[in-house]
Amino acid sequence: MKLQRIPKEIRGNVLRILLLTLSRGPLAVVFALLLLIPDQTLPTLAASLAVLALIEITDMADGFLARQLKAVTEWGAMLDPYADSVSRIVVYWGMAMAGLVLPAVPLVMAIRDVTVAYCRITLSKKGRSVAANMSGKVKAWFQGVGAFLLVLGPYYWSHTGEWPRLALSWIVLLVTAASMVQYVSAAYSAAAEDWSD
Repeated sequence: MKLQRIPKEIRGNVLRILLLTLSRGPLAVVFALLLLIPDQTLPTLAASLAVLALIEITDMADGFLARQLKAVTEWGAMLDPYADSVSRIVVYWGMAMAGLVLPAVPLVMAIRDVTVAYCRITLSKKGRSVAANMSGKVKAWFQGVGAFLLVLGPYYWSHTGEWPRLALSWIVLLVTAASMVQYVSAAYSAAAEDWSD
């Protein structure tokens, strides 16, 4: 949908919602930079958690506001998963650089998101739905909660040992990888139609 085709009476709301959606990228960069400050302090931790919370709030708020203000557009449907992917990968990259999560986690997240993007292209060409499915929502929940638990890790690992870091890393990694199965299966079925008689 071209922006000029958006009805004039909702353009302002659409632009504000799109800015809210796109704010997740810069917020994720701020979060990552906070984690990379040497000698982490409680104020730095509080700032990191506040920025992480803002990322999650914008993720929930943009869709809610778009529905409430009747400003749901193809632009929003396209930019929301993009902003989610970029922000989550940057968040987990920052955590990997700070030693809070296994480095394989942001790598698997990037591979998953590229794979899902190509599956959506295939589905779109076949006229099938490219909307987020339940596995994508479950993945987002695990990634969001996991991020908070991992950022807090250095403050409780002295009591538990670092096994929660490994356990949370593997849980997020496996849930992330599993969430692409539904998309790959749907894209394979759509593409297989070209080979059937």
